[in-house]
Amino acid sequence: MKRKLCFGIAMSCFACILPLYAQLADSPWPMFHQNPQHTGLSPYSGPSVPSLAWSYRAGAAIFSSPAIDSEGKVYVGSMDNRLYCMNADASFGWSYSIGSYIDENCSPAIGSDGEVYMTSRAESLYRISSNGSFAWSYRGGNQQMTSSPAIGLGGEVYVGSQDNRLYRINSSGTRAWSYCAGNAITSSPAIDPDGNVYIGSNDNNLYAINSNGSRKWSYRTWLSVQFAPAIGSSGRIYFGSNDSRFYCANSNGSLGWSYWIGSLPSSPAIDSEGRLYVGSGNASLYCINSNGSLGWTYVTGGLVKSSPAIGSDGAAYVGSDDNRLYRIDSGGGLDWSYATGALIWSSPAIGSDGRLYVGSKDNNFYCIRQQPTTAPTETPTETPIGGPPTMTPTPTATPPIDLTANKTTFKTTDQIGVTADVAVITTPCYPFIRITQPNGQTIYFVDGGKIYPSVTPYLGVNAGPVTVQTAITDFPILAMPFKDLPTGTYVLQGGAVDAERTTSVDDLKYVGTVDEERLLVQ
Repeated sequence: MKRKLCFGIAMSCFACILPLYAQLADSPWPMFHQNPQHTGLSPYSGPSVPSLAWSYRAGAAIFSSPAIDSEGKVYVGSMDNRLYCMNADASFGWSYSIGSYIDENCSPAIGSDGEVYMTSRAESLYRISSNGSFAWSYRGGNQQMTSSPAIGLGGEVYVGSQDNRLYRINSSGTRAWSYCAGNAITSSPAIDPDGNVYIGSNDNNLYAINSNGSRKWSYRTWLSVQFAPAIGSSGRIYFGSNDSRFYCANSNGSLGWSYWIGSLPSSPAIDSEGRLYVGSGNASLYCINSNGSLGWTYVTGGLVKSSPAIGSDGAAYVGSDDNRLYRIDSGGGLDWSYATGALIWSSPAIGSDGRLYVGSKDNNFYCIRQQPTTAPTETPTETPIGGPPTMTPTPTATPPIDLTANKTTFKTTDQIGVTADVAVITTPCYPFIRITQPNGQTIYFVDGGKIYPSVTPYLGVNAGPVTVQTAITDFPILAMPFKDLPTGTYVLQGGAVDAERTTSVDDLKYVGTVDEERLLVQ
């Protein structure tokens, strides 16, 4: 029996070598936002088509941002008070209890000797050996150290504290100096090639501190500066304030420009052309040109607190409170979004093999790779807390619904036409066609022409589970004009969900793979 399917419209590291200290790790992503200048720019490109390589489930939410060492091991903190190490082959390395919960302000930094520096809501900076053993801790002024540490030119570690101080700690665990601001410091320090340190404070100031611990200058905004600054190749410093403005400060401390973007919950990234990327509480990722003019904005479905990471191809990766990880191209169009089980505050990290690492409030740490074409797909099963992830290989199959668009680039006056080849499907399934619009919203087109704004059609198709006994070719799926539709990249996907194995919207089991077409409207 053949069932008819009807779908309606609906920077590398510093090269200075000082023998007394370990250096910053020469690795793909050794600290928060990749390098001492906190540009968030990777020498590698991330996945252009996402596929889950593996995930690891911790005991609580993962808001911390990951770091990657020279061997490909990945380090990340969790709200369960533990620092985790995952090996490059996805096996569990070790975990270490760091004294208190590790939130979005606390991310690891890795030295060239493999030692890991970490803070938490405790009062100390920890140094953990590469094998997971305790090396030393430094306790500040009996206040929480909620600032991601940064490793400087000679291996010294800079970290802020809620006791109002910026600390410079030698790699031996002794204090070199501290600088006292007027209020708590929660941002991660950025370090320029001359050894000057830049850090924000809740006293509304951005501080420039000389390498000897003296103040070089400060710039005052209207509200607190809680987000890590980034340093451009010109020596300008870029940072956000809770006064809803994004600032550019010249190297002498004078104002270059400021741009109002509304609520600002993110640290900025800088691409190879000097453009700035920053998330906002108005659910948008902003791209601001180096002269302070707006490049573009991309609207997600929730607050963007995740600090963006930039691939070598210019694509920006960022998480959102709508539970999705996004890849936005350099022109502001959506390449793809990947759904997790909860919001994402973690800043993504990019490995030398192009894999993307990010944490989520759903307690999971995700490794996203390039979708393979012929290689087996790795499907991780749920991992017991503290144990290794289990990998179950399943063969990559031909998509059960193979889409073909009449073309890939359209004008706003064009007509789109999409047909599909539907394979024989003996497994009862819920077929679907979905399109993700440039604003990130996904619309589902299902049997009967009903439009769904979420994944619920997988479990509520009017016709129930479907099987296809005879292959269908050139089946008309979609025909519509692009008139009055916004320009940008649309992602059209078709596939099927296993009706017998799928038990909830959080446990989707796909039949074969999901076919994808990218359609550009300009």
